Amino acid sequence: MERETELTTANGVKIYCYKNPALHGFYISLFVKAGVLYESERECGITHFLEHAVIRNINKLYGMNLYSELDKRGLEFNASTFSEMVQFYVSGSSNEFAFGAEAISKALDPLVLSKDEVDAERKRIKAEIRESDEKTSLASFTSKKVFEGTSLSRSIIGTNSSVDKINASRLEEYRKNTFSSNNIFFYLTGNFSDSDIINLARNIESKELIANGETKDNFVTVPAEFFKRPEDVYIKNADFAMARFTFDIDMSKFSIAEIDLIYDVLLSGYNSKLFVELSEKRGLCYDISGGTERYKNIGTFHFSFELKQKDIYEATKIVVDILSDLKNNLLAPDECMKAGYVSNAYMLYDDFRELNFTFSYDNHIMGAKYSSIEDRIEAYKKITPQRIREVAKNIFVAKNLTLTMKGKKKSIDKESVIKEIQRLL
Repeated sequence: MERETELTTANGVKIYCYKNPALHGFYISLFVKAGVLYESERECGITHFLEHAVIRNINKLYGMNLYSELDKRGLEFNASTFSEMVQFYVSGSSNEFAFGAEAISKALDPLVLSKDEVDAERKRIKAEIRESDEKTSLASFTSKKVFEGTSLSRSIIGTNSSVDKINASRLEEYRKNTFSSNNIFFYLTGNFSDSDIINLARNIESKELIANGETKDNFVTVPAEFFKRPEDVYIKNADFAMARFTFDIDMSKFSIAEIDLIYDVLLSGYNSKLFVELSEKRGLCYDISGGTERYKNIGTFHFSFELKQKDIYEATKIVVDILSDLKNNLLAPDECMKAGYVSNAYMLYDDFRELNFTFSYDNHIMGAKYSSIEDRIEAYKKITPQRIREVAKNIFVAKNLTLTMKGKKKSIDKESVIKEIQRLL
């Protein structure tokens, strides 16, 4: 089987490759270690603004014909900004690799946008801010509580006032410093040749990059109340009810694999414990959404659901019962939800998009160091029911919990809810 390989260009940029010659397409990502995690309050939103500006800049470098070229060649080109990174990506048929490599390499070119072009992008971002649900969302309300006093309490896309302060010269200065050779890497998946890799490397080597910029380490300033949360419920007034449970995680103690398995036991699929009890058996909600936010030192484990306000206490009790059971009793081996990572592991090999993001993130953002899918299989296979119970005992305790809700404040019996979460000793 193939393994991840590494190449360093003459100007110091890492290119990681994971080939699958059986496929008919390619996927190239450029990852930049940047985001609200590393931004000062003055810079809030600049990484997201730069993502927009870079795409617009590439279009300009192609004489405003980038999208027609992509359509003609059947390629997809886009980007996403996260709290700790930006991903630019291009994908399509393997016979179009050369154009894809050229296009994504232009992300490393200096910005040549005029003031009017930057202003136009600013208007689009302000429209994104206006149309987002951050002012009303429970997720945003929760982030401000969980990460209070740190940059992660701020919005990835910034605010109208912070975006207004960003001009073309600030964007270019930020781009130069952020796109340094030691702060970016490329990841290739799918079907491509050795000559394709050399072609991409040559494109990268034609760019002028700062050699030793600031090293971004993916460590978070630990908020003052992390791991010592007050036993409280934070309520955002609304005409409908939602509950969100967010638990602090010490990521120095646990592996990515351990967190993934606990998440899947509780939340993935129609047989997951929270879905079965809250939705299938009781009908208190239709669906449950959740996720994890992970950095090298800390992270969070969260899930939320909409329900009738009168059911808030009952739902809280059920959640506490399920988490307590996971802490106190061993799962049967076949309940550990390993199939997706072990029996079905090579399905990831067939999906060059998912493989690209998974290995980029796990290996080169979080530092997992899987050299192959086989290595990743072993990481999940070795986790025992005893270890899952041990991890659950550490995470699902009241001092790690931030419980946030939407609803009519005066009608929610906070004291009864607080008594329930106090059972998470």
